[in-house]
Amino acid sequence: RKDYVFMKKLIINADDFGMCEGVSLGIIKCHTDGVLTSTTLMTNMPFAPHAVEMARMYPKLGLGIHLVATCGTPVIPGKKSFTDEHGNFKKLKDYPNGEVKMNPDELYLEWKAQIELFIRMVGKKPTHIDSHHHVHLLPGNVDVAICLAKEYDIPMRQETDLGLDYEVATLMRGFGNNISIDYFEKDLTVDTTQELMCHPAFIDYHLYQNSSYCNERVFEMKFIRSQEFRNWINDHKIKLINYSDIRK
Repeated sequence: RKDYVFMKKLIINADDFGMCEGVSLGIIKCHTDGVLTSTTLMTNMPFAPHAVEMARMYPKLGLGIHLVATCGTPVIPGKKSFTDEHGNFKKLKDYPNGEVKMNPDELYLEWKAQIELFIRMVGKKPTHIDSHHHVHLLPGNVDVAICLAKEYDIPMRQETDLGLDYEVATLMRGFGNNISIDYFEKDLTVDTTQELMCHPAFIDYHLYQNSSYCNERVFEMKFIRSQEFRNWINDHKIKLINYSDIRK
C-alpha cells in the first residue's frame, strides 16, 4: 500500500433526502448498515414529511437542507425568474446556453422560505446548507447562499474557503459506478475536514421516471454499506462526523 497522509475527519453526506421513498429508504439503510453520517432534505418534495419522520428515529444522522431551484415546485408560488409557465422550477436544460441565472432577491426569499419550512417540519435549524445540482455554488447564487448561512449561523458545503466563520469542510463530488478505494487514495486532500457527497438509493418508480442519475445510486449504496469501506476508514483512523460537529 502507498504511504499517504489522510484527513482526520470525514463527513459522508447523502443528498436528495425526501425526493422519493426509494431515495429516503436507501439513505437510512446506508446510515444504519453503513458509514453514512449526514443527509440533506429537499423540503419542497411531497415525500419530505415522511422522510423527516424516518429521520427522527436516528438522532445520530445529521440533517441539513438541500436547497432546491431546479426540481419540483417552489415553496413560494407564482411566476419567478426560475419558474416555467406552469409554476415549476426550470430544469438545468431549460436555461439558455446552460447559464443558470436567477434573480437574487427572488432566490433569497425562496431559499429562506425553504429553510423556514425545514425548521417547522424538523423543529430545529438544519445542520448545514447545500443544494440540488450544486446551484448554490454558481456565480450570483453563491452570494445568496452565503447570506443565508450567516443569517442562520450554520455551515455550508463549499469547494473552497468562502470566508464563513466555520471550520472549512471541502467537497469531494460523487463517484457513481466508478466507486473504489482507489478513488479515495487518489483524491483525498491532506489535513482538512472534508465532505464526501453521495446519492445512494433504492430505485423506485418515481426515481426511475424523474432522475437521470439513477442506476449509479445503487453502486454508491452498495459501497457505502460495504465492509471494505468501513475497514479502510478504520485502518486510516478517520473520524466520521456530521456538520453539527463543525466548529467556528
